[in-house]
Amino acid sequence: MPQYKVSVDRLREGVFISLDLKWFEHPFLFSSFKITKPEQLAILRELGISSVVCIPEKSDVLPLPQSPALNRTPEQAPAPSTGNADFQKLWELKKERIQRLRERRATDAQCEKQFAKSMDTVKHVMRDIESGSKEAFEESDRLMKSIVESLMPEKESAVQLMNTKFGKENVFFHSLNVSVLSMMLGREYGFDAEAMRLLGLGALFHDIGKSRVPKSILHKTTPLTRAEQAFYQLHPKYGVEILSRLEGIPAEVLDIVFQHHERNDGKGFPRQLEGEQISILARIVCLVNVYDNHCNKFNPADSLTPHEALAYMFSIQKDSFDKELLALFIQCLGVYPPGTIVKLSNGFTGMVITVNPRDPLHPSLLMYNPEIPKQEALIIDLRDEPGFSIEGSLKPAHLPQEVFDYLSPRTRVTYYVAESDGSRRDIPGGGG
Repeated sequence: MPQYKVSVDRLREGVFISLDLKWFEHPFLFSSFKITKPEQLAILRELGISSVVCIPEKSDVLPLPQSPALNRTPEQAPAPSTGNADFQKLWELKKERIQRLRERRATDAQCEKQFAKSMDTVKHVMRDIESGSKEAFEESDRLMKSIVESLMPEKESAVQLMNTKFGKENVFFHSLNVSVLSMMLGREYGFDAEAMRLLGLGALFHDIGKSRVPKSILHKTTPLTRAEQAFYQLHPKYGVEILSRLEGIPAEVLDIVFQHHERNDGKGFPRQLEGEQISILARIVCLVNVYDNHCNKFNPADSLTPHEALAYMFSIQKDSFDKELLALFIQCLGVYPPGTIVKLSNGFTGMVITVNPRDPLHPSLLMYNPEIPKQEALIIDLRDEPGFSIEGSLKPAHLPQEVFDYLSPRTRVTYYVAESDGSRRDIPGGGG
């Protein structure tokens, strides 16, 4: 059934509507939503509009018949007007949302700035560490300690999607990404600050040995020959050789570098270790390394979405990983990790940008809304929207061009640690 206009006095709970108003001309969070509360009907009347657009395919029921006064039962009678109280309350709530949105953008900008600073540190360290620079190692140690500090158990922290582009410095993004996600997983596993520091250092340097592998092998798009594969599989050994020249390098860091390609089922390299023969730190880095490689392939067109990467690891590769760690990793990132394009139960499209590992079912989303300029795009926290849920993920390539341009899905999925507001806010009457 096609959409059609209907008078406000014919509306009832269960009807999905679209307002002929701009986003800033009404107090609701969205201009299209399903009516679920009598208060919403009262607020629509307070707006002074005579009609809205009914969308039958998204409605649970159709509007009331043409002569509502004659056909309504007492239960269907219009809710008495609540005066201006609910109306003003909803406007105030919307103003609060706008203010929090401004604060959120400021926090995100600070996180992006800290990420950029950390990337500069990683670039400097990686370029000097191979020469045995003590200063470079100390600099990397300070970086790991700062990330550990933001991940301490008493703090609320979230995994934040960064606005980065795929480029020649992919190796640096990969190293920092694996470090951040490994430490996040280590925290949820119960590691103390020292174990997290060692984990972060090992993750940061896990691929340092690739500097001795020809780029023609690293960037080859067709299957490696047996000789090329053997050369590639030497990079954990090369990594240990490089780092062993550093005075005081922790043994745990060397174990991570040497074992990060071992697999739980014994099918990894270089020694085909299995299960608990692999250090717990290396098992974590192995898992996170595979996830990041799925999401950020050398050719971005070949990359999996974060949702697809987790699904593939769980369904196809689960024997390769420590099952407890894999389950915990999925729990931390949620079924829809940052960077995933999702469809909400109200039909809107958004991109997951933040997940709190301790509340992964309620991520923050950047919403597509053509009524709002892209640079001021609405960000919603699903903790605040109990009436909405994620129905599924969408592939960026399948999005309409205007939605793709608005959400700007990242060509490389990169994360950092952001401060999270641990206080839960229940905002009633948002109405979609």
